[in-house]
Amino acid sequence: MGKVVKKVVAELMAEEAERRGLLSDSQFGSRKRRSAVDAAAIMVDRAHAAWREGHIAGILLMDIKAAFPSVGRGRLIHTMRVKGMDGGLIRWTASFLSDRKFEMVIEGNVMERHPVEAGIPQGSPVSPILFAIHMSGLIKLVEERVTGAKGLSSVDDVGWVATGNDVNQVIGKLEACVRVSIDWAERWELEFDTAKTKAALFTRRRGHKKHLRLKLTAKVRVGNGFVRFNREATRWLGVWVDAHLTLKEHHNGCMKKARAAEARLWSLTGTHGVVPACVRAVQIG
Repeated sequence: MGKVVKKVVAELMAEEAERRGLLSDSQFGSRKRRSAVDAAAIMVDRAHAAWREGHIAGILLMDIKAAFPSVGRGRLIHTMRVKGMDGGLIRWTASFLSDRKFEMVIEGNVMERHPVEAGIPQGSPVSPILFAIHMSGLIKLVEERVTGAKGLSSVDDVGWVATGNDVNQVIGKLEACVRVSIDWAERWELEFDTAKTKAALFTRRRGHKKHLRLKLTAKVRVGNGFVRFNREATRWLGVWVDAHLTLKEHHNGCMKKARAAEARLWSLTGTHGVVPACVRAVQIG
């Protein structure tokens, strides 16, 4: 019964957030008709738009460390109130996050219970939309402060797309996005996992040579370290994108999975004598 209630509340929260326009248009994941693939498609479209204007595009991909466990209960409730969410949903959330405890069981031995002071539960149906609400101010803030930069996010994965006449212009905008993002995260008691940060540069094949040397040596400052632009294809939200956005690596990966699935189906017919017409039903079942 508890999971049913949480699913219903998650639906109500998502509907409330959409109706009131509480989430950024650039937030994907945990929202109806807004998948992670849509976010990747918009990233590609923004790069193509830059190319049409004779510019290049770059993206910096950031990941929030221990995203759900790091959410501050007070911060989340404050955000919900400021955004004018329904009072009943706010009270339910406050109760849901109160008096939580955890215990460890090691080789059958039950340890003492301890209170959970922060975070939203991993695996709960309501946690993704709560986290989206908690994150809702980041993209708007960065886009307001960094001219020419656009944000995209799916749950705890955040991407910043910047365009410019050359690599240095793109780097300058991406570094500005990083500074604003890290400052925001510190104020909201979150932290970006700099070790997982990736950068990619998108250029047309024509005229690529003039950016190639800089791309191979250029670095984006992220906190106290630097991130180089990937030389190979970069994976984000399940999609592999290369420097020229041919999507060849992604296509090859999908074909490899399809051939593996086809081989499994053929093994059913050859080894177990299943009628070919029934193989699909067996695979789906």
